[in-house]
Amino acid sequence: MNRDSIIYVVIFTFFTAFVFVFLIALADNATAAQVARNQELVTAEAFLNVVGKQSDSSEQALADFKNLFGQVEGEAVVKANVDGTPMLVKQFHGQGLWGTVTGVVATDAAVERFIGLDIISHAETPGLGGRIEEDWFKEQFRGEKILPEGITFRKGEGGADSDSENSAVDGITGASLTSAAMEVIINNEIKTLREAK
Repeated sequence: MNRDSIIYVVIFTFFTAFVFVFLIALADNATAAQVARNQELVTAEAFLNVVGKQSDSSEQALADFKNLFGQVEGEAVVKANVDGTPMLVKQFHGQGLWGTVTGVVATDAAVERFIGLDIISHAETPGLGGRIEEDWFKEQFRGEKILPEGITFRKGEGGADSDSENSAVDGITGASLTSAAMEVIINNEIKTLREAK
């Protein structure tokens, strides 16, 4: 066959693409179970983190998750009792600046104080909006008072707010749109938790 012909180019391109697609499909199929288990583990660790629990191993984290929260369906509000403290815990999905932010939030049973917040995944800009996954940002929520109108993000502060009575957390410097999106997401979750209590 003439290598300069259009038919050769089309057949060669088709065959090459087929081989690579086939190999990628095989790799996807071979790793699908592990990917699903890893996602389950990340979610379990996020739920445990928001209520202040840590586990020694992956198996222990999954077992602790099942013991504390049972079977969690989607974005359902889970009523949990952790070390004698009743609380509400919920996984959330909300629109960030560049894509969906997925996380877990926990409050006391009366939805008057945060227990914790953790971020599972996001598509925010690394080094800017992506800082929502950093510990300094998430730790601001621990014990933070929740007003009837919710919580506010202070724009341009960029440091960790340590006053748990002001119902405010510091936004991320240089990421005011991500901070504004997170404020909307968190306040929407507060409304949902109040309706569920």
